[in-house]
Amino acid sequence: MDSEEGSGTGEHMKLSVEEIIEKYVGGFGGAQLFQVLVVALGWGFDIQNTFLPIFTDAQPSWRCTSPHFLQITCTKQSSICDMDPQLWEWNTPKKASIISEWDLICANNFKAGIPQFFFFTGALLGCIMLGPLADSSLGRKRMLLLSSLTLSLTGFLTSLSPNIWIYSLLRAFSGFGKAPIGTCCLVLSTEIVGRKWRSLIGFLLFFTCTLGFVSLPILAYLTRLNFSWRRTYIYLSIPPLAYSLFLLPFVWESPRWLLLRRGNSDEALQSFKKMAEWNGRLLPENIIIEERSITENQTDSALSRLWTTKWARIRLMLTMAVGFGMGLIYYGMPFGVGSLHFNLYLSVTFNALSEIPAAIISTLLVAKAPRRKSILLLTILSGMLCFVCVVYSMDTHKSTNWGQMGAELGAFLSAVTAYNVLLIYCLELFPSSVRNSAMSMVKQAVNVGAIASPVIVVIITHGAPYLSFAIFGIAIIMSGLFVMGLPETKDRPFCDTLEGQQWQEKEHQTPLLS
Repeated sequence: MDSEEGSGTGEHMKLSVEEIIEKYVGGFGGAQLFQVLVVALGWGFDIQNTFLPIFTDAQPSWRCTSPHFLQITCTKQSSICDMDPQLWEWNTPKKASIISEWDLICANNFKAGIPQFFFFTGALLGCIMLGPLADSSLGRKRMLLLSSLTLSLTGFLTSLSPNIWIYSLLRAFSGFGKAPIGTCCLVLSTEIVGRKWRSLIGFLLFFTCTLGFVSLPILAYLTRLNFSWRRTYIYLSIPPLAYSLFLLPFVWESPRWLLLRRGNSDEALQSFKKMAEWNGRLLPENIIIEERSITENQTDSALSRLWTTKWARIRLMLTMAVGFGMGLIYYGMPFGVGSLHFNLYLSVTFNALSEIPAAIISTLLVAKAPRRKSILLLTILSGMLCFVCVVYSMDTHKSTNWGQMGAELGAFLSAVTAYNVLLIYCLELFPSSVRNSAMSMVKQAVNVGAIASPVIVVIITHGAPYLSFAIFGIAIIMSGLFVMGLPETKDRPFCDTLEGQQWQEKEHQTPLLS
């Protein structure tokens, strides 16, 4: 066999990237653990930035200042839009939220959804423009560094916004800059481990990201003592800056990218050698990388190769269709918890904590269960629980509705678990040469769903919040059905080129499309 040529002699040994990792670097060790924990922090900061408006853009509670004014009565059931401003006031200072500071209520209510619409539109454009650069000129590591610095800078500038329009524009820049973070974190972590360790890597990534989400309501509650949404943005802009300057420089660039884009096998082998030393192993000096794992036409862009290869194009479109429903419910439900009959801080905390069991369940599913069946069943379950939430939402008499909260948490937990499995599934569906671009395209679809979510929550279903849960339920069930057109990838090794992926799936008699 070529892969064993010269073993034990001075001749070269031809090995694929997968074989070098499995046989000599180690499928998983201290090097990979360090890599995944460091890059996952960046994803955690991304999650915090994404969901921060749950608090900064929330409508504060209010109280009556006078029971009567000009024959108008103020009660808890009254609408502030129907009363004279002298009858009521906010319970917190006006600077506590952009809603109270810029009077985004009543006739101006629609403006409250504009910042998130701009944010996810920016993220969509960022996926299109920045995502492919991680496959081509910049690489995964430098793109992650650039995005983290942008996250910090735009966060600080957002705190200086003089009005809703500048605020929305800066949120768009923030979304644009942060767009590649999630995909770069996933790719950087998974491309250097053995195939049987992908589920563990997924768990470590998702769990660390969850800590970022869980910490958000705590940080928001602590900064609430200052009653300033501006200070909250300033505080949360500091960690990404420190992360970019003091931790990211120690992360390894993906050896697969070094091979495919620079054609530099020596640099890739040096990275493998350092990782092997971290893991207490030794990489033989006479290894060369098998040409089949690195040869591909690099004159065309990664996106061009994706769209001009028929099986990859169809596979990508199906995966994007699944991602749309995931994005709608993953981002829509946290922003919609304000309409629940429940405390906002507790609602967000429970949603954040639900990502911990989601990480555990998705890890088990990735390790033991088929990808397609897992995603299909989880999306159906999530949709059904959304409909249960609709029924509970119609009961407006309860100030605290635990049944409604439980149904919402179940729907969110199922959707997050399905989303986690989908991310790992996408990594396996596409080779290294286009993996980051494919992931970016799927994230685009997720962002389209995210763009639609504030429109649904704030505008379309305003006054009838239960309708948003009905829309979420229908969307995620319908999108989950598209997974049936995709091939199963469980226990398949990573490929590095489109040709290699096609060859491997033919060898294993796996249809390129189901």
